[in-house]
Amino acid sequence: GEFEQTSDDAGPPAHQHGADGPDLVRAALDHLRGVRSSGGSSSGSPTIARQKKDLREWAAGLGLLLNPDAIIPRLTRGGQEHDYFEEDERVFKITRDGVFGLSPGIELALVSSAEDPRRFHLWEASPLEYLERLLLQNQLVPGLNILEGIIVQPDGDMAIVTSQPRFDLVPVTTAEIDAWFATLGFTKITGAAYYREADNLGIFDAHEKNLVRAGEVLVPFDVIPCHPAGGFLAFIEATLAAGHTLRAVRTVTTTGGAR
Repeated sequence: GEFEQTSDDAGPPAHQHGADGPDLVRAALDHLRGVRSSGGSSSGSPTIARQKKDLREWAAGLGLLLNPDAIIPRLTRGGQEHDYFEEDERVFKITRDGVFGLSPGIELALVSSAEDPRRFHLWEASPLEYLERLLLQNQLVPGLNILEGIIVQPDGDMAIVTSQPRFDLVPVTTAEIDAWFATLGFTKITGAAYYREADNLGIFDAHEKNLVRAGEVLVPFDVIPCHPAGGFLAFIEATLAAGHTLRAVRTVTTTGGAR
């Protein structure tokens, strides 16, 4: 590929392996989880800085450190989370500003009274959470995301490079999205958010700009899936049981400080 890895003996970019190639999303996630379980602190997940370091070392070992000079000049600014470029009927997405997408959760101080919609936040996610999100997206739509590799940006920060098929943007309506999720067993919990109790799967940010129509099915190419746990799961369950709704509050805390 044009954006070959920086090491001399690196293999082809991951997308050249095709859908039958190694599942690098799962492999990267397994690596970070393994580091956490074997060498992580007892206080829970390693810091984002440690996750970045571990992921960079993993990528280097597999020849997945991509050449930033062949990628960065081609980028178009995307939405809030990614920049992108297109090549060979695929869209390549690069995380931005050292932030790895968004992850839904709650801040207990923001849980409002029964008269008001209950609120959850979309927090900045860690590399581990970002990879979990990619894996869940791939379970919703097999083969949707391929992990291409990692780039180290001029400021020394790290970005994750993934690719998806390029979809023709056939618009869908909110009513179509609601109906499609309902056929899959999901309950709508707020605008653009759905929950399926059977496998404890929440889908957030599922608005009409993040799904496209492909024949008779919808493809959620940029939604935020998660398995709610702990207080967030209890929050959703209590909200549904009470017949209340939820409202999303987008929280972005990017600063120049440590992450």
